[in-house]
Amino acid sequence: MTATRKELGSLGESFVSTYLERCLGWRVIERNWRVRYGELDLLAENACELVAVEVKTRSFPVPGDPIEALRPVQIGRLVAALTAYAADTARWPVVALDVVAVTWRDGLVVGFRHERVYPV
Repeated sequence: MTATRKELGSLGESFVSTYLERCLGWRVIERNWRVRYGELDLLAENACELVAVEVKTRSFPVPGDPIEALRPVQIGRLVAALTAYAADTARWPVVALDVVAVTWRDGLVVGFRHERVYPV
């Protein structure tokens, strides 16, 4: 059975949330946080910063790198949303935007990449 686009996205976000907490030791504090600039898939904190994480999930085989699907205008909106969240809480001196690409095939993760896109 093929997952819908929404189900696939939710699978990717759950996988990345687990990766952030168990592998990196970060704490996920929000999921799908919305503001007029857009939506932040995950907001997580580590010892010194607040990180918005954009999750790009694809099923295999889909041509192209999922991270390349993130356009510069989208990065600008995500940074604006992150800035709004950080300003409301005023807890973190450093903010960052990461993107994580997850590729699924037959219910298994076959591709994974985590990159920092802001600040660069």
